[in-house]
Amino acid sequence: MVRRFEKSSTFKWGITLWALLSATFAFGQYDDADLKAVYLYRFALLADWGATGKSIAPVEYCVSEGDSVAEHLKRIVARKPQLSRYYDLSSDVKPSTCHILYIPQAKPSQIETLRETYPHSLLISNGEQFVLMGGMVAFVKVNNRIRPMVSRGHVAPTQVQLRAQLLSISILVEDEVVP
Repeated sequence: MVRRFEKSSTFKWGITLWALLSATFAFGQYDDADLKAVYLYRFALLADWGATGKSIAPVEYCVSEGDSVAEHLKRIVARKPQLSRYYDLSSDVKPSTCHILYIPQAKPSQIETLRETYPHSLLISNGEQFVLMGGMVAFVKVNNRIRPMVSRGHVAPTQVQLRAQLLSISILVEDEVVP
């Protein structure tokens, strides 16, 4: 009877260890590009374009150039073609509207041009510097986690309303000057 207890106890510990290791490896397969792409896709659900007069169906996801985040986003959008469209602005096809516009390597002049071309778009990129240059939402790493950094002052001219759920998880930047 004692041996049976030891065998079942060893078996239970083995199953527990296997479950923990499996979960660790499963969570480890998501990199920053995956998380950023999911954030980009979800931003459309966490914002309201009603005041802009622009239709939100389908959601138009645009990227200024390709990178790993753009590739992940393209795959996500391809799974739901009835709800969303993906455009690479470096190609010949230019949409009339972009709801979510991801700019991997943003430059100040590019930000201004895209703001004028797509006045009701959320311009999103990487790093705090993007927000300081006039961008609206930036992905920043805090405590080894990706978080959105939002400049409400830069979003305001677009007439896009950000939902409380997005603002509650974001780092909010106080703007002194709205471009």
